[in-house]
Amino acid sequence: MKLSLILLGFFGPALAAIAQSPGTFVAAGNMTIARTGHTAALLADGRVLIAGGSGVSAELYDPSTGRFTATGSMNSAREFCTATLLKDGRVLIAGGQDGNRLPGSAELYDPSTGMFKATGNLNTPQSRHAATLLGNGKVLIVGGWSGPGATATAELYDPETGTFAIAGTTPGAFGNTATLLHGGRVLIAGGRRAELYDPGTGAFSPSGALTTYPHAMYWHTATLLTNGKVLVAGGSGDGEHVVAHAEIYDPVTGTFAATGKLNIARASHTGTMLPGGRILIAGGFTDHAFSVVESAEIYDFLAGRLVAAGNMTTGRYNHTSTLLTDGTVLIAGGTSIIAPGTIASAEIYFPPLLPVSSASLSAPLAPESLASLFGARLASVSASADLPSLPTSLGGISLRIRDSAGVERLARLLYVSPSQINFEVPAGTAPGDATLGLVNAPATLPPVMAPIRNLAPGLFTFENNMAAAYAVRIAPNETQTVVPPGTAITLGDRPVYLILYATGIRNRSSLNNVQATIGGAGVPVTYAGSAGDGVPGLDQVNIRLTTALNGNTDGRLVLTVDGVASNTVLVDVRLGYGGDTDPRLPPVISGIVNAATRTAGISPGATVEIYGTNMAVSTCGVDAQPWLMQLPCSPTRVTLSGSDGEHQISGDAPISYVSPLQINAQIPPWFAPGSVGVTVVRGGARSNTVVLMLVR
Repeated sequence: MKLSLILLGFFGPALAAIAQSPGTFVAAGNMTIARTGHTAALLADGRVLIAGGSGVSAELYDPSTGRFTATGSMNSAREFCTATLLKDGRVLIAGGQDGNRLPGSAELYDPSTGMFKATGNLNTPQSRHAATLLGNGKVLIVGGWSGPGATATAELYDPETGTFAIAGTTPGAFGNTATLLHGGRVLIAGGRRAELYDPGTGAFSPSGALTTYPHAMYWHTATLLTNGKVLVAGGSGDGEHVVAHAEIYDPVTGTFAATGKLNIARASHTGTMLPGGRILIAGGFTDHAFSVVESAEIYDFLAGRLVAAGNMTTGRYNHTSTLLTDGTVLIAGGTSIIAPGTIASAEIYFPPLLPVSSASLSAPLAPESLASLFGARLASVSASADLPSLPTSLGGISLRIRDSAGVERLARLLYVSPSQINFEVPAGTAPGDATLGLVNAPATLPPVMAPIRNLAPGLFTFENNMAAAYAVRIAPNETQTVVPPGTAITLGDRPVYLILYATGIRNRSSLNNVQATIGGAGVPVTYAGSAGDGVPGLDQVNIRLTTALNGNTDGRLVLTVDGVASNTVLVDVRLGYGGDTDPRLPPVISGIVNAATRTAGISPGATVEIYGTNMAVSTCGVDAQPWLMQLPCSPTRVTLSGSDGEHQISGDAPISYVSPLQINAQIPPWFAPGSVGVTVVRGGARSNTVVLMLVR
C-alpha cells in the first residue's frame, strides 16, 4: 500500500515577500460597507465571497491583492443567513432576516459571472439557522428562528432541482450548530441536547447530552477536529449567562466530555481550524456589562487545553472567520460596540509556526523521521517530490535545520505548499532543540525551535483517527488475504497480522523493547523498522492479533518504543464466533478480491477470494481441478447472477477452498464483462449480495 504523506494541499497565489510575526493579528483594511450577521464563503479560486449583513450588497476579498471589491447584488436584503459552497463551485445563500421580516427565499452566486440568481424558497422562512453541505451534494438546513420561535423542521436543498424539501423534525432550537462528521453524518448541537442526522437513512436520532445539561446552550461554536471529534466551545447558557465551557464530542461513543476551559467566557465568537489542526477561537461578547471580546485563544486538541493567542486589532462579535489558502485567517465585520456597532474593518491572523511529526501531529521529532511544518505563506506554490530521491529544494523553497551541536543541514523535502511543508529530519541531527529556518519563503519568517529526540514514535492515521494500516490473514495452505485499509478485521481460525505505517522508531534498541496494546491488552510485535518501500523516513510495524483480544471492544492502539509512547489510534477488530461459524447467523460478505493480484480488478475466468464471516461450518479445500460446486465439509455454495452478453444467466461458482472467514471460487468464463451479483449460501442461510464489475 502506498501511503500519501500529503495531509493538506493548497494551490495559492504568488505572494510578495513581506515581514510578518506569526501568532499575531494585522489590520487588513475595510470592506466596502460595514456588515454584521453576514456570511463569508471561501471560493474554489481562493477568493472569499462576503454577502449579507447590510442590504443586498456583496463583495469579494482577494488574498493575492489584499483588497475588497464589490460584486453583484443579492435579490433580497438579508442578515443572519447562511452561505454554503456547493460542489459545482456556486454558493447557496439561504434564509435570513431583513429587520423583522423573514424573506424565506434563497439564491445562488455564480463566481464565473459574479451574479446572484434566485432559486427555490424555504418551506419555513427562518434566520440564524445552520446549513451543512452533505456528501451527496445536498444542503441540510436546521435549527433556525421563524418569528414566533425556534424552527422545528429541517430541510434539504437539492442543487439539481433547485428546491427545498422537508427533511424531518428536530427539537427546535436556534443558535445551534451543525457539523459534518467523518463518515457523512451531521452533529446538531445546541439547546438542551444533541442529535445526529444520517443522510443515508434521512433520519434524526438523539445523541449524548451536552455536559451543560440541563441548561440550554446557544451561540457556541462546534469545530471538527482532525481526529474526527468535535470541539464545542463557549456560548450562552439558557440564553442568559455567557460561559467559558469547552467540551469534546466523540462520535465513536456518542458522548460529550469536558476539555479545559476558555480563558474568557464568550458567545457569538468564531472557531476556525488552523493548519496543523489547532483551533482558533476569536472574539465574541461576554457577560461583563455585555463587553465585546478582543482576545483570541487556541485549542490544542492533543493537550486538551486552550492557550491565549493575543488580541485582535478590534474586538467584535457576529463576525466571520475564514481560513485562506495561504494558511492565514481573514476576520471581517461584526459588531464592536452596542450602538451603532456594525463595523467594516477586517484583519488577518498569522498562525504560529508549528513543527510536528507528520504522523502524530505533535512534537518531538526524531532523526530520519517524517515531519511537517505548518504555518502561513510558507511557499508560493504547491509541489510534490518524486520518490524515492528527495530534493533539498522544492517549489523554490529550502528548509535549513541547525541542531543543538551547531551543525546545519538542509532537510529533504516531500511536499511544499503555502500552509504546510513535509520533510525528513536529516540523519545525524543531534538530540536537543533544533532551529528550523525557511530559505526563499514568500514571507519573511523567523526561525522556529523544534525538540529533537532519538525516538519520536508516531502512527499515521486517516481523518477519523483510524490507523493507516491493513491486515493480512494467513490461510492453512499459507495463502494470504489482504484486508484493505479501513475495513473491519475479523479474528477467527487463522493468524491475522496488522501492518501499521509509522515514523520516528527506526533508532530503537531491540525489538523486545517495542510493545503494542489494543484496549490495554498486549499484542506481540513481530517487526518494527523501516518500511523499505521507497518513502524515506517511513517506518512499519507488524503486530500479530491474538486471542488476548477476545471480549475486548476497545479499539485504541498504542505503540511503545524504548519506553516512549506513540499517539493513540483506532483499529476495528471484531471477533468471530469462537473462531468458527455462528449457526444462528447468516453469512456476511465483507469483500472480494482477485486472488492473483489482490485487487478489485476481476475478469471472467478469474479466481476470487471472498472474505467475511459465518461462510462455512468447517475448513477444507481441493488441490486441483475440477473444483466442486460444494465441498464435502460444509453446505456452502457461491451463487452468481449476471449476463453472458445476450441473456441474463445465473448459477453456482466452482469452489476450491472454504472456511468460516474465506472462500476461494472461480468466476466462470461465460459470464460477460459487466455487473455480476455474488451471494454466499450456507445451507438455507443467504448472505448479502455483493455486485462485482467484471472487466475484460
